[in-house]
Amino acid sequence: MLNRKDIFEFMMHRVKQTADIHGDRLPQAFGRWFANMYFPQVQNITVSDASGDGKVDIFVTCHSGKFVRYQILNTKFTSEYDKASPVSFYDEITRYWQAFENKANRADYLNSAVRESFREQYKKLFRQYDDGNANLYFITNHRINQKQCDSVKNLGVTIFHLDDVLQYVAEHIEGAMPETEPMVLAGISNVLTPATNETEVPTSIVFARLIDFIKYMEDDPFDLLFARNVRLWLGNTEPNKGIQKTFRESPKEFAYSNNGITLLCRKHTFDPGKQELRLENPRVVNGSQTLHCIRKVDNPSSHARVMVRIIELAPASDRDLPSQVTKRREVIHKISIRSNLQNPIKRWNLVSNDDFQNDVGRYFWSRKTYYERRQFEWKQRKLEIESVGIKRGPDIRWMTQLIAAYHYERRKLGPATAQGRLNDLFEEGSYSIIRETPPAKVYQLYLLADILDWYLKSLREKKKYIKNLHGYPDLAVFAIICKIIRESGTSLGSETYEEHLITEYDRVSPQWERLIKQIIDHILICYKRESVAVWRREGARLTHANYFKSSTMLNKVMNAKIPLKITRMAKHLLTPG
Repeated sequence: MLNRKDIFEFMMHRVKQTADIHGDRLPQAFGRWFANMYFPQVQNITVSDASGDGKVDIFVTCHSGKFVRYQILNTKFTSEYDKASPVSFYDEITRYWQAFENKANRADYLNSAVRESFREQYKKLFRQYDDGNANLYFITNHRINQKQCDSVKNLGVTIFHLDDVLQYVAEHIEGAMPETEPMVLAGISNVLTPATNETEVPTSIVFARLIDFIKYMEDDPFDLLFARNVRLWLGNTEPNKGIQKTFRESPKEFAYSNNGITLLCRKHTFDPGKQELRLENPRVVNGSQTLHCIRKVDNPSSHARVMVRIIELAPASDRDLPSQVTKRREVIHKISIRSNLQNPIKRWNLVSNDDFQNDVGRYFWSRKTYYERRQFEWKQRKLEIESVGIKRGPDIRWMTQLIAAYHYERRKLGPATAQGRLNDLFEEGSYSIIRETPPAKVYQLYLLADILDWYLKSLREKKKYIKNLHGYPDLAVFAIICKIIRESGTSLGSETYEEHLITEYDRVSPQWERLIKQIIDHILICYKRESVAVWRREGARLTHANYFKSSTMLNKVMNAKIPLKITRMAKHLLTPG
């Protein structure tokens, strides 16, 4: 379980990483890191913190659909855990707010407090602020001084102290950031809400107009609304065609024809006078197919409604933060899994948003590689992802098969199970082992598998007997390579080994091809021996498909002593230095 200081140290690690990447000092890196974590669709971050900055340390440009917004930050940083905010912070918040609010004093303020090179940019920020396109923030990782904070809480500045930041860090660890724009559901006459003693978290049910969702999605170009959904748009399947047909041809029948939508939000408030329900930070956890279907219909009806279940999950408070974060994550996981069990769905989709998968995805991203947790996500986001220099990596299924093959000695795992019983890898017993694999090790297993894949393709072009195996031995070859690495005492998952694999990844060596061929030949000798035994025992031919999907048979290969000529060659390729 994470405790409050653990989350602080995680934050500090991220800030230091940001400083290293951008060459910032830690105070500036803190603001840059927070902006990237908190604000949606960040396009540009300008660090202005210096003498004559006029209290603006960072300003951020965000593109949200057709709109551009500016976030203006004054930041105060400390590397000391739980350090209290001094009184001077709150005096500065007042002066910071007055610089923007007091129009009559702006000229004097620019001349006295803002360096000349920054004045034109400041004038632009003033104009955006006046037009309602700029927001003021004060961000610090110091502990709140409640009395002083109360004195400035009614100013037009959004204020974050240590515990506020830690709450968002906890969200970031879950993969639930950045924030989505608020959603307003109009024409809501009734909200059904069970008594507070009858539900663990606040829950409401409404029948909302689908047109409100369509309008929201038009201004959500990166589909942040669906970041919590375990699967994405599956295309024009027969059920999806049916949803579109009902929406297009019989909109008033939609409410009782569709299973509905489940949304998470931080807060939802109902205004009976306006008949509007406002949701803050909404996230779809079930209903992605429905919403993707209707967004593609021309001339959508304003009459169609859908049942919407709204589950409110407020941020953890500063009291007992670690246990609240843990409980909150568990509730989100249960909602995500259970709300999707009513429709056909693969087991790997159900875990695609859990903590382990999010951690792996973040680690791969830090290595400029995209880990596809959700089916078809690469296809839908390819241009966006490639535009920021991220290349395609493995998907959740292939990566889980590789991890299972790495654990060749564990019951219910190993290359045979990975080859023939993919769904089994996501059952609780097997998956509990898989999800304990550190992200650094997961990434290195991917690098190793990608190296093997390159040479295997080359061998298939050169050796007909290997081509005729149709890829069946690939996971067994991978498992044997992993066994050699582990028996050599090499620390798979270490920074040193990652550097070694990257070196091997970037060069071409005939030794790799020879090694893989010898491993395949070794496996085929075991296969032929088993084939003879099966023929004598059952009078039947043992196919490659049956052999490489049999845990009993492949366990004999994995338990057998690896020929010395293979281990000698492998040692040179697989050992750093």
